[in-house]
Amino acid sequence: MSEQPQPIIQREESLRQAYNTVQQMSLGKREAEVKLALKALLVIRGSIRLPETPEARRKTLQRLYPAIAKYVRASEAKTLGELVNEVIGALSPDWSFVSHKALGDPVEDIYREDENSSEALRILKEETVPLVILMKKIYQSFIAPEEAIEEE
Repeated sequence: MSEQPQPIIQREESLRQAYNTVQQMSLGKREAEVKLALKALLVIRGSIRLPETPEARRKTLQRLYPAIAKYVRASEAKTLGELVNEVIGALSPDWSFVSHKALGDPVEDIYREDENSSEALRILKEETVPLVILMKKIYQSFIAPEEAIEEE
């Protein structure tokens, strides 16, 4: 189990890999919309830095993903960008916010506001838990594999 957070450069590369994985996923007939929803969740989770002490990290991990789902569902946002901003704002009093350069690509996709955006927002709000679980799998595969170990 790693007790040190990833160095910034390594974390940036891991975030890029996670973004590319979302881009390459095959997700059925609503693929474009689900990918946008996953990118929004990736930006939210990627912006939150966990505490450095193992005990504080463990406690935070127990609350973080349910809190993301809770704030997404409770949001009255009209756009994906607004939703991301609202959820990060709701989470940031408890957790440290960090804006990684690698999160720029998914943010750019979220703010594009194309024909898939409103449907992605609807899917994200209606199918929050499965999407958070899928984002968590992606996040823990690339960015923070030690999270999965800490949760066990």
